Amino acid sequence: MIIRPVDENGDILPVLVSASLLRGAGAVARLVNDRLELLAGDWWENPAWGNEVLEMMRSSRLTEADTQALANYITSYIRQMPSVLEVEDVEFSVEGKFFSYSCRVDTEDGSAEIDYSL
Repeated sequence: MIIRPVDENGDILPVLVSASLLRGAGAVARLVNDRLELLAGDWWENPAWGNEVLEMMRSSRLTEADTQALANYITSYIRQMPSVLEVEDVEFSVEGKFFSYSCRVDTEDGSAEIDYSL
């Protein structure tokens, strides 16, 4: 997998040489992070695409059972992405109004760490 690099705001950077493209596990991690940031209804061309985490959080306050369900949903969402072979070392927590999730994704080209918070 090859993906264009992005800056700290998520804007795609110009590619002047092919060596600056993201490859392997780093590219898969970038794709996972981009797709986690895309919430259902955000993309006008296909509103059904995106994760439904925000909708899940709107429906009820985060209880212990809800946080586990949210983490399970994110894990299954990541597993469906191209080039992701396995999701391991899942950790999640709630601090105040923030939900944090982290894991390691295994790909054919190695593994990468994923951090997501909402």
